[in-house]
Amino acid sequence: MPSLMVNSLSKNESDRNPEDIKRSLDDVVHKLEQTSDSSESWSDSVSANRESWCELKEKIRERQRALKQLVMEKKAGLVGPDEFNNRYRKIQDELTELEFRVYNMRLGTKIQK
Repeated sequence: MPSLMVNSLSKNESDRNPEDIKRSLDDVVHKLEQTSDSSESWSDSVSANRESWCELKEKIRERQRALKQLVMEKKAGLVGPDEFNNRYRKIQDELTELEFRVYNMRLGTKIQK
């Protein structure tokens, strides 16, 4: 399967014109659409990068468990509101970063938040 690369849409690419940015966004949206091509692409990406996918899935599971544990600690009164908010925000940021890695692997892109 041919690999389609979408240019990164990072903030520090001020030299790109609006048409290039629109084309990049259109490519990403097209890849995210639920079509048979996107399903096949997903399958190809997973099989080609099995070890990376397994590692990412495990990291996501770990962060989800940490989030669940944090909520249980708060409900039990073991964690104060400030500590809860700080830790919660940190875990959510880590999960967001992992999700970006999943999408970038899936789409063959280098999109950053």
